[in-house]
Amino acid sequence: MYKLVVGDRDSQELIGLKWLISKYSFPISSVETVNQLTEVMMVLEKELPDILFIELDMIPRDKWNLMKTFIDRYTTEVIAVTAEPTFEKATEAIEIGALDLIVKPLSPMEIKTSLQKAFRNVADYKRREKGEKSHQTLWYKSLFIDDQLTYRAPVYLMKTEERSFLSKLRQFIDQFNFSSTPLVFSTTDRIVLVFDQLIHEPIHQAQRFLREWEQMNGESIVIAVHQGMTDHSLHQIYMKLRKVMEISFFTGYQQVLHSNQDEEWHDIDPFLTLTEQRHWVTMLEESRIEELKNWMYEHFYGMESPYPEPGLLRTRLTSILAQIRRFMIRKGLTDNRSEALYKEVFESILYSPILYRIVQDLILFLTNLLHDSIDSRPTLKRNVIEETLTYIDDHYHDSALTLNEVADHVLRNPAYLSHTLTQNYGQSFREILSSTRIYKAKELLTSTKESIQSIASHVGFKSPNYFSRVFKESTGKTPGEYRKEGK
Repeated sequence: MYKLVVGDRDSQELIGLKWLISKYSFPISSVETVNQLTEVMMVLEKELPDILFIELDMIPRDKWNLMKTFIDRYTTEVIAVTAEPTFEKATEAIEIGALDLIVKPLSPMEIKTSLQKAFRNVADYKRREKGEKSHQTLWYKSLFIDDQLTYRAPVYLMKTEERSFLSKLRQFIDQFNFSSTPLVFSTTDRIVLVFDQLIHEPIHQAQRFLREWEQMNGESIVIAVHQGMTDHSLHQIYMKLRKVMEISFFTGYQQVLHSNQDEEWHDIDPFLTLTEQRHWVTMLEESRIEELKNWMYEHFYGMESPYPEPGLLRTRLTSILAQIRRFMIRKGLTDNRSEALYKEVFESILYSPILYRIVQDLILFLTNLLHDSIDSRPTLKRNVIEETLTYIDDHYHDSALTLNEVADHVLRNPAYLSHTLTQNYGQSFREILSSTRIYKAKELLTSTKESIQSIASHVGFKSPNYFSRVFKESTGKTPGEYRKEGK
């Protein structure tokens, strides 16, 4: 607990200040208020207060040096106040080492923020006096390096939905009336509050913080709370809260999460299956907008715990976007507007903090894209290479597939198409077809229990022995060895 002395010439101002300070849960054992300079000096010498809150205008020039001596000798932190916001007053505040210079009329928030900083500084000074390391430094390192030391007090982890509001959140934290003042650590996208003692109902306090933040700012945040009294280190607590906070990807922001909500992620295959890829090609080619929407809703809405790992889910969404990208190139939808919208959706998949927003962005992009595709069909530019690759991808299972058949489909001479593929893609038609078949065979070997003979036929090989030989030349393993290692 700390001692505070408040000096001001105005007695009514002193009454108001004392009342205001009493309304905050500050760690104060006593508050002395005085309106005469001589009394300020007497109280400083007698009480040795931790913090002096002093009106500079009550110090005449002939008493200035004497007052400086008393401040240097008898108090740790100073907060200066003035009714005259002049350069001279700013210089005086610097001379006495004032933490802040507050200009009248006094703002309750400014007073609160300055006092909170003063309490933190005094606490660190006292620890240094005892030869202890600063808890600021100690705890900041302990967030990222596991020192294996048990930390039993509460910890909050906070994150704004929009990163641009992080500095505003930091300011709000400085002004909020916590039951015990925490140390505040900022990372690039989160803020950590570390309390140095057990507090009453930390969850309730976090919910109150959330309500007051929402009333004043209206911007969504999420708070993950560790209530304390466990045997975990600060690093372990921090990493646990980070994982708990990832649940907000599915459940949204504007909520308080408990550290005991931590759970294992549900494993999923992040890539589209062959069947799903073909289904997407068909839906895009035929502009089945409602069917595409329903597919997205069915696969990404209404997820329940245990949730899939968010990173895998983002990969799956990227796999879908890759199908859309191929459709765009195939149909010539590569104008500046379409490219810009594609880039926005790609960034949304990578960085958007909430799943349902990503899904909405993707559906909106798809709807606009397919409408553009329908409207511009007569004037579409054809991409021969992409059409060739798509045709191979759709017909690789046909063992009779030939270069002539593909050339007929894309309306090109076979020799010209072969040369174009080799020059632009770096592989011949036969090499591309073989690579596609081996790639599809790998998927079937690891995702199904079909026999190797059946898989060979499914991917376009007439002879299982020939399939095995080509597969081993490509991968260095037989199909059986590859399947065994993939399990």
